Amino acid sequence: MENILANAVVAPKGRKQKDLVGIGSSVTVENARGAKQNYRVVGSAEAAPLEGKISNESPVGHALFGHKVGDEVEVNAPSGVVKLTITRIR
Repeated sequence: MENILANAVVAPKGRKQKDLVGIGSSVTVENARGAKQNYRVVGSAEAAPLEGKISNESPVGHALFGHKVGDEVEVNAPSGVVKLTITRIR
């Protein structure tokens, strides 16, 4: 915990860019079969995948980061490459 706090960086306040996926974004994605999934991109210390909170360092979070609605991203999963399309960012 001390190491995390010693290396923590506070994100500057300002306008949150809602058109690109970043830390704090709630993102809806759709896979090739049309199934939708909601995620919230958080820092690694807050990640709770069963609650839909994924780290920006996770394979899905990393793939989504910096993209916008309509973008298709590829995620390297154990079962192979998964393609996801971003349908909504909040």
